[in-house]
Amino acid sequence: MKTEPTATSGERDHATAFPFDRRNLALRFRAILPSTREAICRGVEKVVDLALSAGCLGAEAADVEIALREALANAVIHGNGCRPGKPVRLRCYGEAGEGLLIVVRDEGKGFDPETVPDPRDGVRRELPHGRGIFLMRMLMDRVEHRRGGREVLLFKEYRAPARGRRARRRPAPE
Repeated sequence: MKTEPTATSGERDHATAFPFDRRNLALRFRAILPSTREAICRGVEKVVDLALSAGCLGAEAADVEIALREALANAVIHGNGCRPGKPVRLRCYGEAGEGLLIVVRDEGKGFDPETVPDPRDGVRRELPHGRGIFLMRMLMDRVEHRRGGREVLLFKEYRAPARGRRARRRPAPE
């Protein structure tokens, strides 16, 4: 991984839109990933591990993991067409006890997220695809598509783990 956000509803001032200033954070991470399925897994693992270590994720870690996996899969598969030479840019900002802001950008032609059908409607329920944007919207506190649909911004507010439980890092693969 080489280390290294956009707007559908107009550009927003991030200083007022999110509870922290990205310039002074406990977690700042940037990566440029190849458009491969393997890179999706590596990117998710890296962000979740860093965010847990920095105290930016608690009870909501699984939600972030699923939403980020969907965002990266959309960028790799739909945006960049699984062409390894086309990079996916991943940025992550977090503050302990506050939350996590993730930005994923691809080099595709973009799309209008409002035209994506609801996967709960009729025959769409039977399809084995088409749930990524829905899952992101359900699991994250805020989702914004920018740059004509080529970039997605995901925000999750920190929630302390249930009493007596700690957010756990994933065990290392054997």
